[in-house]
Amino acid sequence: MSQTTPLAGRVVLITGAGGGLGGPVSRAVAAAGAECVLLGRRERTLTPVFDSIVADGSPEPALFPLDVTKAGEDDYQRLVDGIAADCGRLDGIVHLAGRFDGLMPLATHPIDGWQRIMHVNLTAAFALTQLSLPLLQAAGDASVVFTADRPAATPKAFWGAYGVAKAGLEALMQMFAVEHAQSDNLRFNAVDPGPCKTALRKKAFPAAVELGALPEQIVGPYVHLLSAAARGTTGQTVAAQPD
Repeated sequence: MSQTTPLAGRVVLITGAGGGLGGPVSRAVAAAGAECVLLGRRERTLTPVFDSIVADGSPEPALFPLDVTKAGEDDYQRLVDGIAADCGRLDGIVHLAGRFDGLMPLATHPIDGWQRIMHVNLTAAFALTQLSLPLLQAAGDASVVFTADRPAATPKAFWGAYGVAKAGLEALMQMFAVEHAQSDNLRFNAVDPGPCKTALRKKAFPAAVELGALPEQIVGPYVHLLSAAARGTTGQTVAAQPD
């Protein structure tokens, strides 16, 4: 391990790896020396990320296409079992999978849409973290990093299920941190990327998306929180500062 490869020898699961933030974070984590397990809805969105990581000369990642909109406990367990069998360990998780269907009042929010958004943004993160605990606890230094969105989680009109899910996600992170506070080798934190030029932000703020940072500019906190340098930090939400 060196200052340029602080994640050397580690295996890190990244959800939403084919998304606007997922690709840059995956490349940064791989460039830091980790073997990444790239989880995304479609293989066609994961393949370019795989190719870019290999082109960078970083450790070759593994691909795991999974539509978390439809996934259940058996699907998540199969993923965890596959990581155990193929990689032999799991040192970290980065939760980037997200779904946002647009601003809408609660009075007209479709219930099935509410359920999908809650599942992708909150339930899937809980399930994967819970089922991964045995592997994480067996690691010498393990870290789970969630992706917060504090502006959306602050109660205000029209943010619907997405806002509720993001508020719940931060509470979930803090609960995991409290329940594992006695462990010196397992920590739980979150990164709030802030305004970022992604498809999700464009859907929420179509006229202001150009005001956000490039995803490549806010990957640093993810790598830091996964590394041994963050040991002792848990239950915190870190606001990303664009490089």
